[in-house]
Amino acid sequence: MPAIKGSGTEEQQNKWLPLATTMRIIGTYAQTELGHGSNVQGIETTATFDPTTDEFIIHSPTLTSSKWWSGGLGKIATHAVVYARVITPDGQDHGVNGFIVQIRSLDDHLPLPGVTVGDIGTKFGSGAFNSVDNGVLRFDHVRIPRNQMLMRVAHVTREGKYVLSNVPRQLLYGTMVYVRKIIVVDSSIALSRAVCI
Repeated sequence: MPAIKGSGTEEQQNKWLPLATTMRIIGTYAQTELGHGSNVQGIETTATFDPTTDEFIIHSPTLTSSKWWSGGLGKIATHAVVYARVITPDGQDHGVNGFIVQIRSLDDHLPLPGVTVGDIGTKFGSGAFNSVDNGVLRFDHVRIPRNQMLMRVAHVTREGKYVLSNVPRQLLYGTMVYVRKIIVVDSSIALSRAVCI
C-alpha cells in the first residue's frame, strides 16, 4: 500500500487501496532481485509496452532478474507492485517504474499463467526470519493493462510515448526507504525491551 500511495495517481489509489485495506487482494513489494539486492539501477525485469494491445509485457529475462525476498510473496500475496525497466516501442529503456501485477488467481490462489512464484526456503543465520513468508517471483511475458503502471511520476501514452510528470523521480524509491526506516524503528523497540530484561 505505501508504494501505491506514493507512486500511484489519485485514480489508481481510489481503485487499488480499498481492495487492499479490505483484504480482497493481498499485496507485496517486489523490487529486490536475486542478482542485484536493492540496487535499483541494476534491475533486469522488463516492462515492454505493446501499443497494438495497450498492454505492458512483464518479463524476467534471466535467473538473476528473479524478484527475491519479498515479504508475503511465497504463499500469501495475490498481487505485487513489481519494479521493472520501462521499454517503449522504439526500444528505448526509460529506467525503473512500479507496476501493479496480479500473480495468483482470486478463485483458487494458483499462480496465473506465466507467473512462477514460491517461498525462498530456509534462511541463513539465526533463523529469526524463517517464520516470515519471503518469496521468489518470475515472469514469462505476462501481459497487464497500461493503466497498471504506477503513473504519478511517469506514464506511457496510448501511442507509446514516455512522459515524465513534475513529481521528483526519487519518489519511486520512497517505499524502499520507508521500509528501511521501519526496520530501524522496530529494531530499536526490540533492543529497548532486551535492555529492560
